[in-house]
Amino acid sequence: MNDVFALCGISRQAHFQALQRHLQEQQKAVLYVRSMEQVRQIHPGMGLRTMYEMLQPEGIGRDGFVALGLQEGFRLKTVEKQTRTTYSVKSRRYGNLLGDIEFNGINQLWSSDITYLYCLDQFFYIVLIMDIYSRRLIGYNLSDNMRAENNLSALQMALALRGIESYQHSLIHHSDKGTQYASDAYTEVLERHAIRISMCNEVYENTHIERVNDTIKNQYLNRMEINNRRQLLTKLDATIKTYNETRPHQSLHKMSPVEYENYLLKIPVDKRSRMKIYTIELNADASITKQINLFSKEI
Repeated sequence: MNDVFALCGISRQAHFQALQRHLQEQQKAVLYVRSMEQVRQIHPGMGLRTMYEMLQPEGIGRDGFVALGLQEGFRLKTVEKQTRTTYSVKSRRYGNLLGDIEFNGINQLWSSDITYLYCLDQFFYIVLIMDIYSRRLIGYNLSDNMRAENNLSALQMALALRGIESYQHSLIHHSDKGTQYASDAYTEVLERHAIRISMCNEVYENTHIERVNDTIKNQYLNRMEINNRRQLLTKLDATIKTYNETRPHQSLHKMSPVEYENYLLKIPVDKRSRMKIYTIELNADASITKQINLFSKEI
């Protein structure tokens, strides 16, 4: 074999290293494809470039990610206009209610989303529900699948924490148009508690919860040593508690979400900061127009 390597002009070590790199690339490609599959289940109309920007996968550039997606059959199919009413019919019942609204307290706007976490050689999915005014995470769930029952579990946790039987339509629940949020079981619980249902028209209309998803995943869980599933759940519980009780927010006068909610009990409603959800128009050259910007603004 040494003669063969010498004839090819490479060393045995270089040959072995090349094989290892090829194997690692193949393993990464499998993970990237699985990520694409899961994202498409939540956002069936999301393009590969947008998917890359959302996932920010390590070890691959945008062009390589797009090329891999096209190779694996993730090119978006053109939907004929006359057939568009036949898909995502249930979710079309709910529009985006967040254009140019103001709120001045908790339990006026909740936002929910699903994020993925690659851990223990598999994908897990975390559902989070956040009260936008206080930034408090009030419901969450960890699972190895994306069934609607997991979102419902997070919702039931949030409802139990707040302990209000009827919100009398003063609370909006905002999410993307994922099938989990449009399921009968989920929407019926919201309607039973007199909670208004709002859903994104575009993938960028849920930025508050997406930002906290990134914080929980990349600033906490991905930096921890996790050896088994039970430990993962324990660390998620601890992370949520840490975030809610000790992580300061500039927008909350440098208080944690729980501290801020306790502070609000001492402030008359008419003296509280009003926060506004407002729309922005992007120029004609931008890839996304008429985007709802969930960056809250005190007024």
